[in-house]
Amino acid sequence: MKVHTGWYLLAFEEELAEGLNPLMLGGRRLLAVREGSRVRVFDGLCPHRGAALGHGGTLDGDCVICPFHGKRVSLGDTARRWSVAEYAVERAGAAVFVRLSADDDRGFQRAIKEVADGNIVVSAVIQPVAVPSEYVVENAFDAEHFHQVHLVPRVVGMRVSPGPDGEMAIEGEFRTKAPPWERERRLDFASRFYARAFSPSLVMTELGTADAPYTIITGAVPTREGCVGRVAIALRPERAEALDALVHGAKYAFEQDRVVWDHLDPDAPQRYDAGDRPVLAFRRFCATFGAVPPAGTPSATGEPS
Repeated sequence: MKVHTGWYLLAFEEELAEGLNPLMLGGRRLLAVREGSRVRVFDGLCPHRGAALGHGGTLDGDCVICPFHGKRVSLGDTARRWSVAEYAVERAGAAVFVRLSADDDRGFQRAIKEVADGNIVVSAVIQPVAVPSEYVVENAFDAEHFHQVHLVPRVVGMRVSPGPDGEMAIEGEFRTKAPPWERERRLDFASRFYARAFSPSLVMTELGTADAPYTIITGAVPTREGCVGRVAIALRPERAEALDALVHGAKYAFEQDRVVWDHLDPDAPQRYDAGDRPVLAFRRFCATFGAVPPAGTPSATGEPS
């Protein structure tokens, strides 16, 4: 199961207990260590004989005591014989992002810092889906599905373009009825739609008006059965009265998509037309990401400590 370079929305804070947390990303075992508001992510297998450090391991300073043979496995200090690699992590409110590759940022770190600065960021959706993770992010580029699946009355524009840091963007406008928190001011509502994919499994979408913007962050982590989709909402504190409605809307929209995803056959023949150009652009974008090399292997000598 391929784990691509670039960023993933790995988990929400509510999914992580204090201390050690075993996680899976595709077929890759990871270990998240939470200490208060700080979260670090490491390879999750003991380099001695492959025990899962998050299942029965014990945190001891900068090491984990392996539950199988008691080896002291260093967290991140790969100069030591028994150690596991540490990976890049970014936080935005409740959301925890990880990148297993050394590069392929595509401008995400700057973008997520901008979102985290001055916004409330909360979890809205954690849901397994029976399709590959790319399908979840691809939805942002599937302009035709917004009317059919989500009943958006009118979709305008939806122009695709590469971003300055190698991300992929699509921009347009939704014409809808005003949401509940806007109905006192207007009946008709034009919402900007600006989505940026930073990897095959992570997209950030800006919606709303200039004076009332909000951001939806959608990620998907591959599993053997498909993927786990996660959605976060970012909103200015002064617009907090809209938060419950936005979370409800995100859950509802995700369930609308699941009706299609859970019964879709990714291996069925595909016959594209002009309306699929944004989707095909996104798929070409996905092809620019490589596979992350396997986690570090034990010493070639195989000698016991």
